[in-house]
Amino acid sequence: MPEDFPFVPHSVDGYTAIGHLPLAQTKPAADAYRAVLDRLAPDFRYDVQELIEKLEFEYREWEYATKNLDWYTQDTLFFKLTRPWGS
Repeated sequence: MPEDFPFVPHSVDGYTAIGHLPLAQTKPAADAYRAVLDRLAPDFRYDVQELIEKLEFEYREWEYATKNLDWYTQDTLFFKLTRPWGS
């Protein structure tokens, strides 16, 4: 993992497929994934590109909301990692 990759804490209930990430860190995480995308095995690139797009979308939404909405208080992205059926 790159040295400047943001820390992604484990789930508080011990189930590692569930996690959370501060929304302010979603852009740096997307940037780190994008920086190594061409070095990943071809089988992983589509999924990682999808993750990059989701992280960037969440960051744009968070950035807009924190600058334009007085009532906006969300600051954490919660996620669950899953495998495709049959994997």
